[in-house]
Amino acid sequence: MDGVRSIESLAAGDAPHNSFRTLGPALVVSMGYLDFGKWLVAVEAGSRFGYDLVLLVLLFNLSAILCQYLSSCIGIVTGKNLAEICHQEYNQKICVILGLQAGLSLLTSELTMIAGIVVGFNLVFESNDPITVVCLTSVVVNLLPYTLSLLSMRKAGMFNAYVSGFTLVCFVLGLLVSHPKTPVDTNVMFPKLSGESAYSLMALLGTNIIVHNFYTHSSVVQVQRRFQGHTLGSLFHGHFFSILFAFSGIFLVNYILLSSAADESKNTMALNFQDARQLMNQVLTNPVAPIVLLVILIFSGHIVSVTCIIGSDVISENLFGLKLPLFAHHLLPKVFAMIATIYHAKVAGFEGLYQLLIVCPIVQAMLLPSSVIPVFRISSSRLLMGRYRIPLYVQILSFLAFLLTLFTNIIFAAEVLFGDSTWTNDLKGNTENPMLLPYIVVVLVSCASIGFALFLAVTPLKSACN
Repeated sequence: MDGVRSIESLAAGDAPHNSFRTLGPALVVSMGYLDFGKWLVAVEAGSRFGYDLVLLVLLFNLSAILCQYLSSCIGIVTGKNLAEICHQEYNQKICVILGLQAGLSLLTSELTMIAGIVVGFNLVFESNDPITVVCLTSVVVNLLPYTLSLLSMRKAGMFNAYVSGFTLVCFVLGLLVSHPKTPVDTNVMFPKLSGESAYSLMALLGTNIIVHNFYTHSSVVQVQRRFQGHTLGSLFHGHFFSILFAFSGIFLVNYILLSSAADESKNTMALNFQDARQLMNQVLTNPVAPIVLLVILIFSGHIVSVTCIIGSDVISENLFGLKLPLFAHHLLPKVFAMIATIYHAKVAGFEGLYQLLIVCPIVQAMLLPSSVIPVFRISSSRLLMGRYRIPLYVQILSFLAFLLTLFTNIIFAAEVLFGDSTWTNDLKGNTENPMLLPYIVVVLVSCASIGFALFLAVTPLKSACN
């Protein structure tokens, strides 16, 4: 496990420079937001709705910054990860449901990572054999974490931090070079929502806030509670600016992709895989860009694999009460992702993989309203955080972020139940191009998630009751 959890050595100060203590975890966690599925979501939203959703993407990004920052604060102050505290503060049934949500978020991240690299191979090499690419992708992404286990913890941690920073900088700079004249629309302050845009809105929410990263981030930085030589206040500031730096780059990536797709949509709209592929080729104008994109996908896939192993270990041990060996955390999510990817590739080809990459963020967005509640409750608890609990204005921002995720889910559920938009008809099977997820499953999961969020919102922590 040393090679996998090596990023903890950076958080504990085992690095050439002190800045890695806060920047390393932020960069590693941010890699979960750079898979190909999230790029396709931005391209699809931009091609269909132009700049109408830009402001909401910014609000989602700010909410992600807040959630990740509070997760890191919880780990630093308490010396425990978020899952440990949830185990102490909630009953077993609530913990199991929170664990199921975090586990589903983790599995969908693995799924989009593998399926995204497969689609990336098709984009670069025009390969028409997705099954072979899935097997090759799984081998490449799985070899790196096992190879790191042969290195010392310090060297493996530095490698992960450098890879994460290199990937994020290359992607942001690559898009800026490819689109030096990215336009800035003055009407982005007035988002235009409709039933048609609810589907893309949910997908954008799921690409900007990822549930299991809360548990991973708090687990990685919890070792800093025992670190001597720095005040907690200085650590808080360091983590905040590191997270702000990483997630500002992610927002810039989303904005460039969305705005470029909005401009190119005058000729092409992303309605299926071929349209999305044509749009991506237009967005990636530089001939070297597809190769760089594939390298970024492989590197980010490696980091996602490492963080998912950490998250799986934390979630299973504390929320489910199961202590599994390392190979189980490594293989089980990968096997599930491989089986699902191969199935959709065999049944519907690359079109099925494209629909899968759009649907997975929607599943992640359904899990958000109830999953952010423990983060906000714990970080605002005086009994758990002491004098380091978040101030009132941050509590207000946290409440607004929760309402943002909740209302987005309510809008989506209302459109699924009562709407008559194109995507709802596709979901119900009323057209020749149905979605992958059955209509009944989407309705049940969406309503259950909203109901559980409302239940958890009125359920206090055990420490507060005592």
